[in-house]
Order: sequence, then C-alpha cells, then structure tokens
Amino acid sequence: MVTMSQALMVGELPVIAAANGFFLFTLSITYILNIITNVIQKRQTALSINALGRDPRQIIAATNDDGKFATLVSQLQPLQQSISTLGQQHLAYPILHYYHSESSSKALSLAIARLYQAISLVYFASPKLDTTTREQLSIFQRALEQFLDTLGGTFIQPNHNIPHIPELNGYAELPGFDKSSTEMHDYLASLPYQKILVAYVQKDGWDWKNVWQTEQE
Repeated sequence: MVTMSQALMVGELPVIAAANGFFLFTLSITYILNIITNVIQKRQTALSINALGRDPRQIIAATNDDGKFATLVSQLQPLQQSISTLGQQHLAYPILHYYHSESSSKALSLAIARLYQAISLVYFASPKLDTTTREQLSIFQRALEQFLDTLGGTFIQPNHNIPHIPELNGYAELPGFDKSSTEMHDYLASLPYQKILVAYVQKDGWDWKNVWQTEQE
C-alpha cells in the first residue's frame, strides 16, 4: 500500500526534475553569454591595438612625439587593464583559447606580438624618454609578459628557438631613436618571451611574418 507521504514524494519528483532542468539551462545560457562577452572583449582589444598601427614600425611612427612617446603611454593605460583581464578570462574560460579570428586586425595574438616588439624597441632605442614614460612602458611590458606567462603555463608550449627577427630596415631613421638597425635586431632576438609569442601566433593560425608585414584584407 502506498502511503500519503510516498505519494507526495512521487508527485514532487517531476517538479524537482523540472527545477533541476531549468537550473542547468540557466547555467548553460549564463556560461555561453559570458563566453560571447569575453570573445567580444578579445576582439575589441585586438582592434584597439591595431588602431595604433598594423605592424611594429607603424605603431612606433604613429605614437613617436619626436621620441618622447607620450601618445603611446596614454594609449597603453586603458589597454593594460584589458590585457590583464583577458589573461584571467583565459583561465576561467579555457574555451576562449580556441576562438580564432579570420581577420588579422581582430587577431589578439598578432596584436600582442606587434605591440610587444614596438614597446621593446621604444624602451631600448629612445634616449629621450623621461623617467615616468620609461617606467610606464616597463609596467606595460610586464603586463604583456604576465599575459604570456598565463598562456605559456596552460595553453601553449614555448618554441625552443627565438623566431626570425627581420632586418628592421628604416627603424633606425625613426625620430628619437639612437640605435642602429643591427643593435635593435640583436636586442629583440635576445628577449626570451619571443619564444612564447611565436608559439602563440602560430597556435592562433598565423605566421610569424604576419607580425611584421602589413597585409591588405
């Protein structure tokens, strides 16, 4: 004989199942919306960096200020928080790493690699930087390296070798620079984070040469 309490429990099962289903559905929708939001932020960050220039030389030339680079520093400040946030989002939502843009202007890997070259060259080759600007560049470079550490520790295996650095023809003639093309080339080739950058670019479906060459889309 079925007791009243047992009958009530049986009657409640469909309600509990429906509630669990609704909870899982809501959780799934929330997760998907977060992924979409983070993908949009990833693309926006790439576009913001590419607005400065489509290769390292363009970034340096557009923000030069006769070697003082105040414009560059002012543009980097809002980007720093975005890049730090993206690093944490990659840990929280690993699926983000498998999103790849078909447009080079929206590819975060290329944008990060180009900006890293530009920042490194400005820091190395421009003697007119005041103390504050130099410190801001150093802070931003560390933020980029922390982002790369996040990828290198979880998603990407750094290459064994430093990638090919081009001859940097024309870079020595940029206003405010006092290093030769050879000196700048050797400096970039000495940076260990280049191994993670080239792995990131290739993992994202691009060639290392795309970092240095402006392409029409």
